[in-house]
Amino acid sequence: MTDTLALLQIDERDPAPVYIQLERRVRVAVADGALKPADALPSVRNLARQLGVSPNTVGRAYADLAREGVIVAKAGGGSAIAPQERLDHPALQRSRVERLLVLTRQAAVRGLALGFDAGQIVEALKRELALHGHAVPPSVAPTPLGEDEVPLLSSRNRLRGTVASVRAGELLAEVTLDVPAARVVAAITRVSLDKLRLEPGRNASAYVKASEVTLGP
Repeated sequence: MTDTLALLQIDERDPAPVYIQLERRVRVAVADGALKPADALPSVRNLARQLGVSPNTVGRAYADLAREGVIVAKAGGGSAIAPQERLDHPALQRSRVERLLVLTRQAAVRGLALGFDAGQIVEALKRELALHGHAVPPSVAPTPLGEDEVPLLSSRNRLRGTVASVRAGELLAEVTLDVPAARVVAAITRVSLDKLRLEPGRNASAYVKASEVTLGP
């Protein structure tokens, strides 16, 4: 029970309501495998006392999780993680996907910070999956462009100009391009920025896929 309480601690710096934090922590713990089917959860009163919050707050979180099928009532009282066959509900699936995105982002950011390029990071992930019996096909054919997308890459959609400025963050970069009678601002990945070697004063091209014009008085 002590380990479960550690998983359910709240963060006072998190602006989300406490009951939302509790729901999120339970879902993430289930998605990570830290909480498994049939694992018992602290009672509403015990958890409220441990966290220093109202029992109504914990009760609201438990009620929402029960409606989603993440937890179930135990015989004799209390709550537990639902059986495996009941854990594929939409809310929990969203939490799993969100957790996967976080893990992927962490791997990408840390790999890039260590000086590896995108190809090396992908190959390392492929090797790790293969070690666990989930080999990735050597290549995946790209999805062909639709008939309405092909013209977007034609020369008439190409704007030639000069890089005016670059603002680069850890993952994304904002590039401002001076073109005849206009200025274009584009967001690209940091990896693309490095590969293209974009810097102020260099010639560059921008392909316009869509535009939005707002008129005012």
